[in-house]
Amino acid sequence: MITFISTRELSKQPGKVMRKVVVEGPQVITQNGVPTAYLIPTSGRGVEADLDNLRRLLLGRALDAAQAEAARCGTSEISMDDINAEISAVRNLRKARVKSVAQ
Repeated sequence: MITFISTRELSKQPGKVMRKVVVEGPQVITQNGVPTAYLIPTSGRGVEADLDNLRRLLLGRALDAAQAEAARCGTSEISMDDINAEISAVRNLRKARVKSVAQ
């Protein structure tokens, strides 16, 4: 069961909240009744392993957001040929700029 904890409770009784995290698992931290953060226990595999898992979560969120934006804008339907043509055009522009600066 997920428990919601206010920032006020967290600031007044941090030790109690931390013990609750260890015993009960993840807690949702709220500010003015709105969820703002998650407090989760460590895995016991070490800080680096936990941070790697957190980075994967954040990367997944970013990927989901990018895919949703692509679907919203219609760019998710672009063909691979169109993508390669766009890349080629940008590379050609970059080469032209470098060439003009060198002259």
